[in-house]
Amino acid sequence: MNYIELIFPPKEYESDAMEYREEHIANGEKAYRGIAVWIALKIMMNGLKKINDALNHEIFSIIFFAVRKSDQKLIGNINIRYPYLDYVQIHGHIGYSVRPSERRKGYATKMLKLALEYCATAGLDKVLLTCDKSNIASSKTIKKCSGVLESEEMQTDGETVQRYWIEL
Repeated sequence: MNYIELIFPPKEYESDAMEYREEHIANGEKAYRGIAVWIALKIMMNGLKKINDALNHEIFSIIFFAVRKSDQKLIGNINIRYPYLDYVQIHGHIGYSVRPSERRKGYATKMLKLALEYCATAGLDKVLLTCDKSNIASSKTIKKCSGVLESEEMQTDGETVQRYWIEL
């Protein structure tokens, strides 16, 4: 597998980020799959320090692009949210997404491991991750990174969300 690194989204990745987001949409996925990329684009264009999510909750997050070292291709994104606010309690400390054409290559696991290293250096002792029960790939990724299932909760849309904790 090609090695990846997590980088803060630089302005020169703006067109790559748009392609990344469009690939999710072309794959029939909801636009929110690439929401961290979309937020990063807004930051690139507007220099925003704080962002508002779709529900107008003020949240603070650090967004990284996962870039393949060999060709500098944008493979995925990872969003680390903090501090421990209501939003984090519902959606978790970390959200991530991998470009559809680059899935099933181990990138999500590597991205999450790098993000967990970052969280440990930032002083967190454990992190919460959530995923839809139907998202088996994400569940496997979280478990590979020592995720322990805390609970499953039925949402109003009928989807069951799993909550995992990872001790750092």
